Amino acid sequence: MPSRALLSKTALMRNPSASDVALPVNAADLEGFELVVHCDRCGRHHRLHPGFADLQPRTQLSRLLQSLLCRATRNGRLCGGRPRRLILSRDDRRWVLEAKGGWVEDDSAFWEDEDFAALAARRR
Repeated sequence: MPSRALLSKTALMRNPSASDVALPVNAADLEGFELVVHCDRCGRHHRLHPGFADLQPRTQLSRLLQSLLCRATRNGRLCGGRPRRLILSRDDRRWVLEAKGGWVEDDSAFWEDEDFAALAARRR
């Protein structure tokens, strides 16, 4: 049986209202956050906010997955892929939008400077 500490941390990660950061629901709530979409076909990451994309303030972020298409080109051909996931980041924290519409904290892409100390020492 999992410990209480593990259960409480999991509950915080799955319940944005219990988190110490108020996570956005609409595009108008994105102030201070970076929103990136990951294409399922070409694998590129496209920054939606802040950026050139003009998102309507009332647009629900959970509905962006159904309404976006990748417009990246390669060899003169349009990708046309669908978003695989939405990635929200602020400072050193990152969240991924679940299929149910809730944000889940994801720390898999972040690292510390100490992680590369062995490689730096080898180069000297």
